[in-house]
Amino acid sequence: MDLLNENQYKKTKTSSGKKVVVLLIIISIIFIIVILGLMMYISANKEIKEKLFINDEQREIANDIIINDTLGNQYIALKDFAELLGYEYENGEYRNDDVDTAKCYVKNNNLITGFELDTNKIYKFEEGTNLDFQYYTLNLNIILHNNKFYIALADLTRALNCSYFINENKEIRINSMENLANTYQEKLIESGYTVAEDQNNRKSFAYGRIIANKNGIWSILNSELEDIGLRYSSIYFDEQNDSYIVSNTSGKYGIITTSGGVKESLKYDGLEILNYENMLYKVKNNNKYGIMRSDEKGLTKLTEIVYDDIGYPEDSANKTLYTLIIPELDKNMKKTIVVKQNEKYGLVYLSSGEIFLPCDHLDKIYLVNNLGEDKYMIEAQEQTMELLEYLTWRGTYVIDLN
Repeated sequence: MDLLNENQYKKTKTSSGKKVVVLLIIISIIFIIVILGLMMYISANKEIKEKLFINDEQREIANDIIINDTLGNQYIALKDFAELLGYEYENGEYRNDDVDTAKCYVKNNNLITGFELDTNKIYKFEEGTNLDFQYYTLNLNIILHNNKFYIALADLTRALNCSYFINENKEIRINSMENLANTYQEKLIESGYTVAEDQNNRKSFAYGRIIANKNGIWSILNSELEDIGLRYSSIYFDEQNDSYIVSNTSGKYGIITTSGGVKESLKYDGLEILNYENMLYKVKNNNKYGIMRSDEKGLTKLTEIVYDDIGYPEDSANKTLYTLIIPELDKNMKKTIVVKQNEKYGLVYLSSGEIFLPCDHLDKIYLVNNLGEDKYMIEAQEQTMELLEYLTWRGTYVIDLN
C-alpha cells in the first residue's frame, strides 16, 4: 500500500521533467531556425563586391577606374583602360597638332578611335588605308571625372571593339579583340579553322561573329562557334554598315548583311569602300572602274563603269596626298570626284556623277598641305597651277590638246 502516494509523486515528477525537456528542444529548434533564417537573409542581402577582369586577368578596382552615375550606369576611365590593354592614349584630336583638352583618342596598332567630352559621337580611322573617318554614335556621352575621360562600359563594344558583360557574381569581364581572337583560335584549332588575322575583320569578334578560314574558304561563325552557313573566297567586315563585302569562287564581289541576306548581288570583278562620309563604293568590271552610292535599298549607280581609276594616289616622294573628293572651291563649283580615263584626269559631280571636267587634258589632280593649308593642284603640259586657277583659265581660253 502506498500510504504516502510516492508512486503518484514520481509519476508527476517524471511527466513534468519530460515536458521541460520537450519544451527546451522546441525552443532550441525555433532558435536554430531563427538563426539560420537570419544567416540566409544576411547572405542574400550582403552586397557582393565587384571584380574586374580584363582579358581574363583580375585587376584591382582602384583609383576611380570605374565609377557610377546617378542612374546606375557604369563608366571606366579611358586612359587607365587603354594602358591596361596596352593601347596608346593621346590627348587632343588625331592628326591635329592644336591643343584641345576636350578631345582624346586611343590607338590600337593601326586602328584609331577619337572621343570628345560631353558628346556621344566618336570617329574611327584605319591607318594605312585611303579611307576617311567613320562616325559612330554611342549610347551615353563621354564624361569627365577628376580630370579623366570616362566611357560607359556598355559602349566599349562600339568604341573599342571589346566584349563586355557582368555575370551574377558581379564580375565585370572585358575582352579585347586580340584576346577574343586567341580564345576563339584555341577552341577552333581542332576543327581546322584559323581565325582572321587582320585587325579589321577581328573587329567583328566583339559583336559575336567570328570570321575564320578553313581549307581556303572563309566562313562566319556565331559566338557558339557554329558555322552559320556563309562561305566565301574573301570576306571584309564593314562595321559602319554592319555588313560584309564578299567574293565567291568565281571571283565575283557583292555585299551581304550580317544575317546572310544579299544587299548587293555578287556580280562585280571588284568592290571596295571609297568614302564613308558619302558612302561611296568603287566597283570594277572588265578592268574598268565606276562609282556607286549606298542607300537603304542597296547600291545605286553614280557613274558608268568606264574609268581607268578613281581618285589620285598618294605620292609621298612628291608630298602629294591621296585625293578623291574636291570640295566647293568657290560658289560656282560643287563637290566633285577625281576620275581617270585614257591616262588623263577629270572630275565628276559628287551629287549626280555627271562630268564636270572631262578627262582630256590633266596629267595630275592632287592635294598638297603646306603649313596646314590645303591646296588642290593640277599638272598639264609640264605646267603646275592651282585647280581653281586652271578652271578659270580653261573657261576663258581654248586649250591646245595636241
